[in-house]
Amino acid sequence: MFAKEKRCSKCGLSFDCGGLLGCWCRDVKLDAAKLAALRQRYSDCLCRACLETCAASADGTSPPPPSPPIQSLP
Repeated sequence: MFAKEKRCSKCGLSFDCGGLLGCWCRDVKLDAAKLAALRQRYSDCLCRACLETCAASADGTSPPPPSPPIQSLP
């Protein structure tokens, strides 16, 4: 199977897609609600970084909130 060059629907980055049987995206775990939200919001595939960011977010489409800053001890 040959990889197809695609452009991320979220950030515009170019990346290789291996198709349904061999693409890295099959390793990113998404629940049904997140997958539905992504399909509704974006017209095509996302690059690895954007897909992993969306998978980690609460609603599946936006980045997770930043972690609170680490406070140094006196």
